[in-house]
Amino acid sequence: MRVTESMVYDKTNSSLASDLAAMQTSQDQVSSGKKLNLPSDNPADVQSAIGLGDTLAQLNQYVRNISNATNTLSAMDTALSSAGNVIQRANELAIEGANGTLDASQLQAIGAEVSQLSESLVTDANAKVGDRYIFSGFRVDTPPYQVTGPGQVGPYQGDHGVSIARIGQDSTMQVSLAGDTAFQPAIDALAQLQTDLNNGKVQQSTIGQISTALQAIVQAQATVGARENRLNDASTSQQALITSNEALLSQLEDVNMPAAITELTQRQTTYQATLAVTARMMQTSLIDYLK
Repeated sequence: MRVTESMVYDKTNSSLASDLAAMQTSQDQVSSGKKLNLPSDNPADVQSAIGLGDTLAQLNQYVRNISNATNTLSAMDTALSSAGNVIQRANELAIEGANGTLDASQLQAIGAEVSQLSESLVTDANAKVGDRYIFSGFRVDTPPYQVTGPGQVGPYQGDHGVSIARIGQDSTMQVSLAGDTAFQPAIDALAQLQTDLNNGKVQQSTIGQISTALQAIVQAQATVGARENRLNDASTSQQALITSNEALLSQLEDVNMPAAITELTQRQTTYQATLAVTARMMQTSLIDYLK
């Protein structure tokens, strides 16, 4: 087969274009720090990277859900702890008021403090995260309780809607806690204590009612604490999955920079060499034509 000058030029130009494209690819990788800059760079790896990106997006959503639920439960725990202190103080006052030795002014002073405790319970029950009441069920814009007079508390205004957080691919958890479950026994007990004080003596049954109210709050705290522990475990699990998937994505996408710079330098050298050979060939051809 006779090799013509045209064939040589075509081959040289093809080589030059190939070297230029390779050099450009290396330049893009060094500039971006990524091996996959175009779908055509490596279609299989691009598809895998897209899948890993989708997985990471979902995992990060779980982490955000966990964080939001943790904030809510932390606020619940704080409110319930405060309410527990209120009931313990009410119990002390109830025992004091039950000894039968206090005069009317002393009972009135205790009654005034009980009124303040009742209003403190409302403050705890009306705890919020952001602009959402956390003990109102689905009625997050409505405070669970309202003070209707000095030491007087109105009925529960929330509902029993159950708020669920997705904390993993196949894992959900209840976050909500209806305010009347935790606080109503305490509110009722303090109302009864106030009635007893107005009548001149605290009854033993009222002290028992206060004890039952404290148990309800302790039980609510235990529920919240168990949920917080579960969220902590879920957060650890999801963070581990994120780290693992990020490592896989990095293997597909991220450039080994020292190696990429070396490759770019080599391809630049190759391109310059091919360019120089092409220039000499064209110069020689022109001289031959002029002759």
